[in-house]
Amino acid sequence: PAPTRRQCAKGRLLHYFPRAEGAPASAAGASDFAFSDWCGWHNDHGSLTGLVTAMFMDAEGREVPNEDPEAGLYVSSRQGSLVHVRIPAGGLAFQIGETAQVHSGGLLQATPHAVRGTSVPGVSRSTMAVFMEPMMGEPMDVPAGRSLEDTQSASAAEALPAGVPPLASRWELGQDFGQFTERTLGMFYDTPEGAEQGEVAAAES
Repeated sequence: PAPTRRQCAKGRLLHYFPRAEGAPASAAGASDFAFSDWCGWHNDHGSLTGLVTAMFMDAEGREVPNEDPEAGLYVSSRQGSLVHVRIPAGGLAFQIGETAQVHSGGLLQATPHAVRGTSVPGVSRSTMAVFMEPMMGEPMDVPAGRSLEDTQSASAAEALPAGVPPLASRWELGQDFGQFTERTLGMFYDTPEGAEQGEVAAAES
């Protein structure tokens, strides 16, 4: 697989800043996709992302329990339903990226995800993520016997949360990973709807 040929994976400490005292919390309920107070909806454009258990900390940097049961990582299923992901203590989770979706011809599907902020003022969240992806010159081609429609069907594209651009809008046969990355980041930054997600995409590249 392409990720095994990459010379280095990218490990990043992801820190989500606390909500200021008096600042409004997200108005959306846990069953609503309309939240982006810690991290807006997006797909990772690489191959695979490894995640460890998140830590919540107070203003003094001390670890504290997550007192907001709705805060944390959410993913969207292939059917478009909202799932709150709770990685157990000491656990390790993986998210599929869009490059793995292409290289598998759609057998694997990228995981749309977002992070909902806590309603508790002064509490931040940190986690460690390792982003695995191919070399920049790796071809972004589908396997023999798989089609463009297999890679992202119309129904799968329709199930994406608002603000997540369909794969077909950024990827085409003949691209390499570097070109796909450039087009993906360009779309996030160059459209008003993607400005917030662009900050995330850049940080995760």
